[in-house]
Amino acid sequence: MFPNLEDIFKGNNVCILAHRLADIDALCSSIALGNFFKKNNASKINFFFPEGLDSFAENLRKFLGIELSGPECFKSFDLIIVVDTGSPKLLGDYYYLVKNSSCQKVLIDHHPLAEESIQFYTHYYVDTEYSSTCEMVLSLLLNLGFTFDPITSNLLLLGILFDTKHLILANERTIKNVCFLIDKGAKLNWGQDFLLQKKDRSEVIAKLKSFSRLNVYEFDSFIVGIVRIGSFQASVAKFLVDSGCDLVLAYSFDDMIKGSLRCSDTLCKNNAISLGIIAESLAKKFNGIGGGHKCASSFNLNCKDEQLFLSTFLSLLETIFFTKAKKISLK
Repeated sequence: MFPNLEDIFKGNNVCILAHRLADIDALCSSIALGNFFKKNNASKINFFFPEGLDSFAENLRKFLGIELSGPECFKSFDLIIVVDTGSPKLLGDYYYLVKNSSCQKVLIDHHPLAEESIQFYTHYYVDTEYSSTCEMVLSLLLNLGFTFDPITSNLLLLGILFDTKHLILANERTIKNVCFLIDKGAKLNWGQDFLLQKKDRSEVIAKLKSFSRLNVYEFDSFIVGIVRIGSFQASVAKFLVDSGCDLVLAYSFDDMIKGSLRCSDTLCKNNAISLGIIAESLAKKFNGIGGGHKCASSFNLNCKDEQLFLSTFLSLLETIFFTKAKKISLK
């Protein structure tokens, strides 16, 4: 299934990267790969996460005591591995550092393969049938003959649970892989404490503010929320989906437009929509970067016209839903 693994996954000085504001799946798959190289006596393993980690992943990083590297450490690698990153542009400031590197560059991802990734990487292992990058890493490590320990098993299980919304989006293969990891020492409730830590006060305030700033549109039976918020766009979008919206766009507008898209489980199962493709379409239209999952995505756009951006987004949804947007009054 994964040819030439032994020839590719070797190195003494290894670099592992993920997308900007990396999530649990990206962090857990990165650390699991790092554990593989540690067991194979790599002398140096550097983790890079452009713009840091989201709040859940940051709590996990602190819990595990994982140290992150900065751009000044990016040099002289034997191997670069990029995980969970649909488009290389999501590497942010590391894009050109990776592009200009002369060593082997490997992509491991469960997002659709972006056209620009084909030339960007030396090798890529991409399969959209996998629930998460952690599940892909599990299969790779099995093929590499890795001896699974409880910590690595817990990390991979946590990433799978996180990306499948606690197995709501899992398939039969995913369930078998979960059972395998449990047999290797993983616990279903591992990591629960730090994932349930009290939110930062500023994040809570941002979520509460979103209610007063929310614009709501109806597309037949689907409710779409749009909110402009200065920070925590991803958390706000998820919060509003949990509050009842089928799809949410949360964005900031300053020198550029930064946004996150999230959708409900019901809409996620609708084959007609992919938030990753919507983010990519917006990025192409406004000369920015964007991408992500079917049910979650983000983008940075070079757009100075907020109304043009909003009308473009609504037009995209009208094309997808085959119906005109109907604004709903909340008063």
